[in-house]
Parts: sequence; C-alpha cells; structure tokens
Amino acid sequence: MKILFLAFALLATLANAAKVDYTGHKVIRVVPQTEDQLRFLLKLQEGTYDFWSSPSKLDAPVDIRVSPQRYQYLINTLNSASLTHTIRFSDIGKHIEDEERAIILRRAMHSGRAFDFENYHTYSEIEAFVNELAATSPLVSTSVIGTTYEGRGIIMATLSTGSSATKPVMYFECAMHAREWVTPATCLFMMNEIATKYGTDAEITALLDYADWLITPVSNPDGYEYTWTTDRLWRKNRTPNTGPCFGTDPNRNFDAGFAGPGASDLECSDTYHGPSAFSTEEASAFRDVLATNRGRVVAAITIHSFSQLWMSPYGYQSALPTDYDEMFRVMEISVNALTATYGTVFQYGNIADTIYIASGSSTDYAYMGEGVVYAYSLELRDTGLYAFELPPDQIMPTAIETFNGLKAMAKEIAAKLQ
Repeated sequence: MKILFLAFALLATLANAAKVDYTGHKVIRVVPQTEDQLRFLLKLQEGTYDFWSSPSKLDAPVDIRVSPQRYQYLINTLNSASLTHTIRFSDIGKHIEDEERAIILRRAMHSGRAFDFENYHTYSEIEAFVNELAATSPLVSTSVIGTTYEGRGIIMATLSTGSSATKPVMYFECAMHAREWVTPATCLFMMNEIATKYGTDAEITALLDYADWLITPVSNPDGYEYTWTTDRLWRKNRTPNTGPCFGTDPNRNFDAGFAGPGASDLECSDTYHGPSAFSTEEASAFRDVLATNRGRVVAAITIHSFSQLWMSPYGYQSALPTDYDEMFRVMEISVNALTATYGTVFQYGNIADTIYIASGSSTDYAYMGEGVVYAYSLELRDTGLYAFELPPDQIMPTAIETFNGLKAMAKEIAAKLQ
C-alpha cells in the first residue's frame, strides 16, 4: 500500500509539471527512392523538423516527428516530391506517459534500496552516485571537466589502479544528446562493474591494469535536466542564441569539418552547429580531456542512441581515413562480441556511409585533432520500436551487451599496442 501511495503521489506531481505536451505528435517514415528525393529530405532536415533518423542513402528509411498542427503541411510538402509516408508512432505523448509511469513505479518499488541500475535517473542522482562511488572505491576519483551555461558541473569519473604519465587512457562519454537516456544508464553500469569487480573478474582486472578508464556519464547536463523537467525530446544544450531559439548541438560543434554538411546554421534546428567551433562548454570539455591526456589516449568513444550502430570516422565526408582498415578490424571484433551476448544486430562502418553525413562531430575530432585511431561513435538500442523512450526493462541488457563490445575492443587495442 505504501508503494502504491508513493507511486500515485509521484504521478500526481508529474501531471502538474509544466512540460511540453506531445499528445498527438506522430513519427512518420519516408523512404527516398531517387537522388532528387534524397536531396529534398537533406534540405528539409536543415529546417526545424525533428528527424529521428536522417537521410543517408536511397531506400534507407527516414523518420520525422511532426506535431498535429504541422502534420498536413508536412505531408503536402513531401507529396510535392512524390514521397509517400507511413506512420510509425501515432501518439508520441502516449509513449512518454508510459515511460514516465514505468520509471515512477520502479522508483517507488525500489525506494530505500541501493542505486537502481535498471531505472533512469536525474542528473543530481547521477552526480550523487558517482561521488559516492568515488568515496567508497579506491579505484575511482572524480573531477569536473567543464561548467555548463546554467552552472552545472560536467562530472567525469577516473577509474585507475594508479595513473602514470605513460599509462594508456580510454575515454568514454554519454548523453552528449540530452534525450538519449539509455546512454548515461549504460555509462553508470560500466563504471560500477569496473569499480566493484576489479580483482575478482579476470577480464576487467586485466583491462584496468592496462589502461585508465575515464567516463563522463552525462556530457550535456543542462539539456539532460531539461528533458526531465520540461521537454522529454530535447536534444541540444541550453545555451541562448541570438534569436528566440535555445541550444546548440554539441556534437556538431567540434573543429572537424565544422559547419559542413549534416549540420545546420539555423538556430532553431536540432543540428545547429553554433556560432563557432568549441563555442559550447560540452564540446570544449571533451576536447580538453583529450588534450590533457595527449599521447596517452588510445580510444575515445561517444555513446548515443538509437539505431544499433558502431561507427568510425569520417562523418563529415564519405572518404575513408588512412587508418580505416584497422578501425574496421577492431569494430568487427567489438560488434561480434556485442551481438554474441543477446543476438542484438549492429551495423558498423564509417559514420558518413553507415548513418549519414555529420560534420563537427566528437569522433572526427578525436581522430583528426588528436590522432586517436580507435575513435568510435555508438548508437545503442533500438532500431525504432521504442526509439528514445526505451523502457527501463531494456536498460540492463543494453548496458551488458554494450560493455561486452567495449571490453572486446579494449582487449584488442591492448593486444595491438602492448
């Protein structure tokens, strides 16, 4: 009875919160079949529509969220290019409500227990967990690698048996895009597995003996907090722009093909690249971690959702980097280990050809700016059934399979470089 009362109280609080209402919002799917249609969708993406999957190649599905008010206009626009559509989600608001109920019910049932890795958490809860882990484990220390526009610290955990000037570094960051909630949940799981199983798990012990693991669970705290309080589907940071629209996409803000294809110069766009490279604290923090550890960073991994992809440079162009064969070799080993866990199928390859052209990305910068060969961008579960509202009961399998892939990657890097 107490659990039910707490759940109902939390739901009542939630209902009274001033949040963006997505009732009746649809996600439609179109499939470009000609080069003209592909170019049309690429141009449309530069505007203010919320593309959940981007135009990349012929016959590849493209998903777009649209409000009830703009639905008919968008359909007419697509019809002008002879693009027909199907409806993937008829009411996004219903999916968000279902997610909220699942989170709240699990929170009520788990009240008073240890940190729940099978649920989603606010940024303050994540900060508290990371700081507590550092206080209780000699392997973990924390640092603030940047301060956001709204004054939040971007917290990073360092997992190390004893760092040195020559010990390799592997850097992992999650939630550069605010609405991708399963990514910080995955980073927290990895962090806890390493901290609690070192010395008893031979694989984890060997990997931490080889390298320091640096993990930023939420790279975009302002945006992430905003998804909890105001707009579940917010993607960017919360920096004001010159016009009425807030936010820059931090993953289009790196000095790697900055302001090129796949990024928008419109401030209201979800892929707005910002006024200049590294104008965001979020991108600058990532850059500074690599710079501080220059010469030691052997892997730089940015974790996103959704689409089930494992990708390497380049994103800003289709040409392949000099080190692509080695990038691909390790990708293949990593994806095979991930898939062997539960059978989850990932596509893999360079960003531009695997998902879409995207300029100004962290992965391109890690390779181009710092020479990190094993620079990868992951897109976790799923392929669109739940999209950004992945249910809490999928957090653990997602985190486990991802960590298995990353451990296989780390083992291969160690074998290659030792």
